[in-house]
Amino acid sequence: MQKIITSLGLIFIGALIMGGVMWTIAPKLMVHEFKSPYDVDKTVEVIAQNAKKQGWVVKNVVDMQKSMKKKLKQNILPTKVMKLGQAQYAYELLKEDDTHFVAAMMPHSIAIYQKSDGHAYISSMNMGLMGQIFGGETDRIMAKVQKDDDVILKFLMDL
Repeated sequence: MQKIITSLGLIFIGALIMGGVMWTIAPKLMVHEFKSPYDVDKTVEVIAQNAKKQGWVVKNVVDMQKSMKKKLKQNILPTKVMKLGQAQYAYELLKEDDTHFVAAMMPHSIAIYQKSDGHAYISSMNMGLMGQIFGGETDRIMAKVQKDDDVILKFLMDL
């Protein structure tokens, strides 16, 4: 009986440690962040050019700094959110009931912002990991999105 209690206790402690590790690591796995060699506006421009080459369309660029000034009379550092669309991928996900829920993540967003160190950064969801979490057809399409993201953002990874 003592061995069973000890074993259960060790399993419980192991689960707690694993949960703590995942709590710490998960945010870094879910969202990629890279330092840009350019300022915010130039980074937006380069991403837009690269996205177009990969068959993506820039649907919108939301200027969060401007929005905060207008709506809240508050100032934040330059922050822009690019909304990108790729019609074929969207169609493949939206044509079936089983994958239609992914519309909540459309259009694809990439954030470009300045931090207090004066440098511009970008962040985007790890679409490959998101696809793996959902599995099936969603995984197949999200893997394509991640490959495109890797090409679009390659200028950041080469630094």
